Amino acid sequence: MNGKREWISDFLFKTGMIYWIQKLYAHNSIVVLNYHRIRPSMSDAPSEFDDNVFDVNVDEFARQMKWLKQHTRILSEKDLIDAVTTILYNTENSKTPLVAITFDDGYLDNYSLVYPVLKSLDIPAFFFVCTAMITDRHLWWWDIVAYLIKKCQKPFIVMDNQHHDLLADRSGAIQFFQHALKKLSVVQINQFVQNLSEACEVALPSTDLQDRELMNWTQIREMVANQMTVASHTHTHPVLALLGNQEIQAELMLSKQILETQTGQPVLSISYPFGDYCYIPSVIQTIARNCGYQLGFTSSFGVNPLKRIQPLALNRIAGHLGKESTVSVISVLPHLFTRRNAFRNMIS
Repeated sequence: MNGKREWISDFLFKTGMIYWIQKLYAHNSIVVLNYHRIRPSMSDAPSEFDDNVFDVNVDEFARQMKWLKQHTRILSEKDLIDAVTTILYNTENSKTPLVAITFDDGYLDNYSLVYPVLKSLDIPAFFFVCTAMITDRHLWWWDIVAYLIKKCQKPFIVMDNQHHDLLADRSGAIQFFQHALKKLSVVQINQFVQNLSEACEVALPSTDLQDRELMNWTQIREMVANQMTVASHTHTHPVLALLGNQEIQAELMLSKQILETQTGQPVLSISYPFGDYCYIPSVIQTIARNCGYQLGFTSSFGVNPLKRIQPLALNRIAGHLGKESTVSVISVLPHLFTRRNAFRNMIS
């Protein structure tokens, strides 16, 4: 389905038809782009950790940002709050496509690669960080799982009485375990990772190795001082739907308090971990609102029509599109969504 979307987007973009669509419908919705990690220039070298969290390389990212700077209005946190709370926004501004840029998790390349591009172009963006990882300097379990499987020298491993052939499908094993762990509690995940380390006969990555993958508070404060919004991705990145209401509130409040203490700025936005709608029931949005959040970002694919926007359940579009299609998809997809009935058969 994604390939078909990109083909349609390319066709409309290259033929010029998109500009007529933009003229008619660009003001109707907000597009929020979602990234996680960016690779160095022209680099496709695999990481020691999870390769699936990487989006484009820094050259392609810069190309995207230059295009957006020229053709859209890129919203700061204040702009976005204004847009979602005034329904129709400003008539003059709404004639230009509205876009927000977001990054999740808090990896170091957000500071070393992404931030310089944004700063040079005077583009605001949101960076959602997990405060436990930034403070305690440890990576997420999906990175640890990928590290252990990649480093394993055994032809196969057995976990929970299941045989996993690493020679035939190492990446498949990584994805299998990552998917399975989403359903577990933090305690269960920690025990599973330890068991996986033993099964692979590979030690957990050192503190120094994990530390080198993460932003620190000094870097975060610099970004905040230069029009970047650094906001909450919870404290420990749990699946919120698996927690009780008090646990959810604790995750959201602790993250907010730590960020506000570290940056000296109010924290008004949150990106929900594993943020598909199935993991974000309405009670989580209510708790977020009660904790003082005004914006909540999901990972559900789509755009945000201004007339029926949900400030605490904003859709996003992933940033890891193919190089040839990225700009056209950014340009076209909002209109495919806003004219959903007309294009339903083409993109399904």
